[in-house]
Amino acid sequence: MADPAGTERRNPRAVYALILAGGASSRFWPASGDEHPKYLLRVGEYTLLELAWQRALATTDAERVYLVTGAMQAHLFPEALPGLPRANLVIEPARRDTAAAIALGVRRIAAIDPEAWVMVLPADQLIEPVDALAAGVKRARAAQDAREHIHVFGIQPARPEGGFGYIQPGPQVAPGVRAVSSFREKPGADADSMVQQGWLWNAGCFLFNVPAFEAELQRHMPAHSARLAGTGVSESDYEGLESVSIDYGLIEKAQNLRVVELAAEFDDIGTWDALFKRLPQQGSEVQTVGGANNRGFGAEIVVVGESNLYVVVSDGKVLVLKQGHGHEVKKAGTPRQ
Repeated sequence: MADPAGTERRNPRAVYALILAGGASSRFWPASGDEHPKYLLRVGEYTLLELAWQRALATTDAERVYLVTGAMQAHLFPEALPGLPRANLVIEPARRDTAAAIALGVRRIAAIDPEAWVMVLPADQLIEPVDALAAGVKRARAAQDAREHIHVFGIQPARPEGGFGYIQPGPQVAPGVRAVSSFREKPGADADSMVQQGWLWNAGCFLFNVPAFEAELQRHMPAHSARLAGTGVSESDYEGLESVSIDYGLIEKAQNLRVVELAAEFDDIGTWDALFKRLPQQGSEVQTVGGANNRGFGAEIVVVGESNLYVVVSDGKVLVLKQGHGHEVKKAGTPRQ
């Protein structure tokens, strides 16, 4: 019997994977930055980038995997991801958030195959098992009218998480595929009731056929569509783009959305809180006197009289963080004038 995955990879309309790995990593100050981006942080045996690469290879082969990053980080990839073809590295002239990064990567892929399927996956999250996303892609594409829609991926929440994005699923339109009723980003205290009402965590991944994406880009983000025409984009044109996320600029406005529920565990590794939950206790505990539940990273650390702290030491800089406040680190990581 033929291997379904092998058949998929031989198909000239097989899925292309587009990995996003170009953020500023400011929430992981001081251990992360342009020379040490967060997707190179190790979670167990692998870096976040290597885990994203594995998810991509579960769906397609290396020749169809593309990666978008910034000019200041591009030199890191020959060592960080040696399996990525050098020609598949897409370099942004400037940081303009995920809408520009995705559109730039899609245009590169469309120049090769204008009818391609594209799976977009960020490099700063965990989706386990590694082939869960590939299974969701297969279900999405099985629907008769799948080419007309943009697909997002949802996961049953393991807990109320006020800092995550959520998707409210609508009626089922195909096996394992539902319409999208609504989105909600970082609902805070409302997360508990939303989980009870059946909202899903938004995995932040997308699947679409290039023509469907291009139609929505032109409709909702005409400046991006026009300035990113063709494969050669000038630095001035790119810098002139509005810096906006794909969620706000396009996904939340599109009318042709579907959500595919993944049988998976999910975590958005966007803060020190999320990363420390995944780091082993051994070797990262601090010595605590008169307190409890403190964790450390990067040096020998002693905490006296306080509890529930993360302490990070890197390159002569020290972060002392109250657990649960990881989203606020971005403010501290902004260079002082």
